[in-house]
Amino acid sequence: MVELLPNDLVSLLELRAHEAPHRQAFRYLGATEGPSVWTYRGLRDAANVVAHTIERDGGRGERVLLLFPPGLEFIQAFLGTVSAGAIAVPAPPPNPHKPKQSLQRLAAIVASARPTRALTLGSTLKALQPAIAELPEFDAISWIATDELPAPPAGYQPRGVADRGDIALIQYTSGSTSDPKGAALSHENLMHNLRYFDVGWDHSPDSVTVNWLPAFHDLGLVYGILAPIWGGFASIQMSPIDVIQRPLVWLRAISDQRATHSCGPNFIYELCARKVSPAEVRGLDLRSWRMALTAAEPVRADTMRKFVEHFAPAGFNPRSFCPGYGLSEGTCKVTAVPWHEQPTVLSVRAEALERHEIEVAAPGPGALEVVGCGRPAFGVGVAVVDPDTREWRGPEEVGEIWVSGPSIARSYWEAPDATERELRATMAGRPDTPFLRTGDLGFLHDGELFITGRIKDMIIVRGANHYPQDIEYTVQDAHAAVRAGCVAAFAIEDDGEEQLVVVAEIDRGRNGDGPDASPSDVTKAVVRAVAEEHGLRVARVALVPAHTIPKTTSGKIQRRATRQALVEGRLQLLCDERRPSSQPAVAMRDHIRARVTDIVSEVGAIPFERLRPTESLHGLGVDSLAGVNIAYEIGLMTGRDVPAALLDERDTIEKLVDYVVALGGAR
Repeated sequence: MVELLPNDLVSLLELRAHEAPHRQAFRYLGATEGPSVWTYRGLRDAANVVAHTIERDGGRGERVLLLFPPGLEFIQAFLGTVSAGAIAVPAPPPNPHKPKQSLQRLAAIVASARPTRALTLGSTLKALQPAIAELPEFDAISWIATDELPAPPAGYQPRGVADRGDIALIQYTSGSTSDPKGAALSHENLMHNLRYFDVGWDHSPDSVTVNWLPAFHDLGLVYGILAPIWGGFASIQMSPIDVIQRPLVWLRAISDQRATHSCGPNFIYELCARKVSPAEVRGLDLRSWRMALTAAEPVRADTMRKFVEHFAPAGFNPRSFCPGYGLSEGTCKVTAVPWHEQPTVLSVRAEALERHEIEVAAPGPGALEVVGCGRPAFGVGVAVVDPDTREWRGPEEVGEIWVSGPSIARSYWEAPDATERELRATMAGRPDTPFLRTGDLGFLHDGELFITGRIKDMIIVRGANHYPQDIEYTVQDAHAAVRAGCVAAFAIEDDGEEQLVVVAEIDRGRNGDGPDASPSDVTKAVVRAVAEEHGLRVARVALVPAHTIPKTTSGKIQRRATRQALVEGRLQLLCDERRPSSQPAVAMRDHIRARVTDIVSEVGAIPFERLRPTESLHGLGVDSLAGVNIAYEIGLMTGRDVPAALLDERDTIEKLVDYVVALGGAR
């Protein structure tokens, strides 16, 4: 008897095949060797082919590696694996043209999960076999081509799931390389998160989704593939490569299929606004698109504004944008804005944010915009915690984001130390509630979660905290030749001091601001923009060709890997400008400090001896009029345009000295 409320993925698939056997479940747009359409009965039967093969001589709980190119075959293999009571291990598909190199990248995941089988396509397996024979790490794995399997005997029923607490898949976190961590997700985790998707996103049997995110990524798998099965609605699947190379095909699919739900990281919306021409926009109809989730990387308010303005002629509704936050260890969704609500954009003082404090400010110089990612619900709890003391941070303070609830993975696969440290953390005074430590920084405002960055990626220059993504966005917008979503900012120590380094991909097919644009022009624009926007001096700008900067399988910039490649000389450099130390010689810096102090003393009518380098000038009585005059004098000293509100975010002498240094010093 089919259960009305399924507790696991296998029962869910059986329910859909029973209730609506001929309803279209998935359709693939693009070139494929396999099927382009699956009904629910056809999908169930295809999954049973895989399940029967695994069950024949495999035990419950064995790990099965899934290595598939874009297409519907992954869905068959995943559902067949869990139907057999086995554990799916999705991983990036190997490149048939570089088989040995691709497989070596999987070696750490294989060592962690210890799979007994690997499922793929016959053509992929044929290309990989010579490399497999040379790599002892894969000796214990039985390789199976799912498109060459025989049908199971008539009346076959798969083994199914013994308990909803059984592990369904091991989701390796984005960027897992030498020390991978696999979140062991149970059927119970998955079913809770699938129900949570329905909160605020208005799914119905008539919904249509378009998914281009990789199937081995949590958002691509859990929302892009499993959520349509949960809701019983149609899903259009596409190749990530096709969409990234030509984002118009994604929007055209939404338009042609009258899709209601689709998602992507910030960078894809940026690419669409940049690459889709006005004439192409006029050929689209996006009025059906009710929920445009933007997640998987920091959400940028300016990107949403550009997308809304660019695609308004196609009928895109600004309220369709749903910023969200999630991660593999939380199955997928942690928070998200409901489809009918306007996203919250909060303007905060940049200087306060550097101190991990939140001060709401009017938009303009000295302010940064942060985007709200919704409120937790459906049993999910979010706390903002001091990562050192483990004490609860206030509602207007930045801290590490901790998450609790039924969607949180019970463990990292065979990693008990990491499990205790990161999945079972406890707050001071609350020893009975386990939390997931995300490593992400953020704050709560009116109950809504705002993300500001990651602890490990923070750039600290002369004691001030800077979020790399803010600098990367500034670089991205500094010159038209810089590729959207292809910038890495990080710090490198030089002479005992942290120096800011930027690596940016440039599109040599674009001339940017004019026919004479060159790598040197781009470098100058980057240095100027970072100095003016952040008061930082870029010590090194490395410009590289497209597709050079390392990214995770989900498209996130790998800053540490980029830094390592630059240090080791493994990047192809189109331009590499190394500027002298971000601090001039001590005597020169002392000279700048003396001149700035003279200006502040004279304009602010403050005795010289009362001025201290790190003391707030506002606290010494410098009002807004005096601040404008000080900014004017510093502009004369540097020979540069200086914002009148300079002291709003740089209200000490030392910060003004840093600003002058970042601009290149005094004349």
